Amino acid sequence: MISDDFLQETEEETRANRRVTIRELHHIILEVPKTTIHEAVAEKLGYRKLCARWVTKMLTDDHKMKRMGSALKFLTRCAKEGDEFLDSIVTGAKLGGFTTLLNPNNSQCNCPIRIPPRTKNSKLQFQCKKIMSSVSWDRKSVLLVDFMHPGATINAAAYGDTLIRLRRAIQNK
Repeated sequence: MISDDFLQETEEETRANRRVTIRELHHIILEVPKTTIHEAVAEKLGYRKLCARWVTKMLTDDHKMKRMGSALKFLTRCAKEGDEFLDSIVTGAKLGGFTTLLNPNNSQCNCPIRIPPRTKNSKLQFQCKKIMSSVSWDRKSVLLVDFMHPGATINAAAYGDTLIRLRRAIQNK
C-alpha cells in the first residue's frame, strides 16, 4: 500500500526535477524499494518518461478546455463560412526515408534503385543515408515537399526556413 504522504513527496521531487530517475528518487526517498517508487510515479501519479523527462500521461483540465475551445472555434467558422473555410487549412508532417546508392555489379543487392555502370577508374561506393522531409498540403493539393540535407536535424532555424518556403508556396497558389 502506498501512502498519501509518500505520493506527495514523490510528486514534489518529480516536479522539482523532471529529469530525475527512479534510481535517484530511491537515493532521495530512503527505505522505499525502487519498484514501489516506479509504481508510484508511473501508475499512481500517471507520469511517463518522455525525452528523459517525466510528463503526465493524461491531459489536464486546462488542456482539455483549450482543445474544446479550439474545436468549437473551428466548428463555428465552418458553420458560418461553409466549405471555403476548409480551403484555408494547411497541415503537414515530417517524414523520414532512406536513399540508397548501390553498386550495379553487386548481385546480392535486392534494392530497386540501380546506378548505371561507371568507368574502370572511378569507384562507386555503397551509401545509405537517411533523409528527412516535411510535406505540407491543403484540402486540394500538396503545397510543399521540403527535403533536408542528409544527416541534418529539424531545429528552429530549419523549421523557420521551411515555413518561409511554405508561405511562398501558399502565395504562389
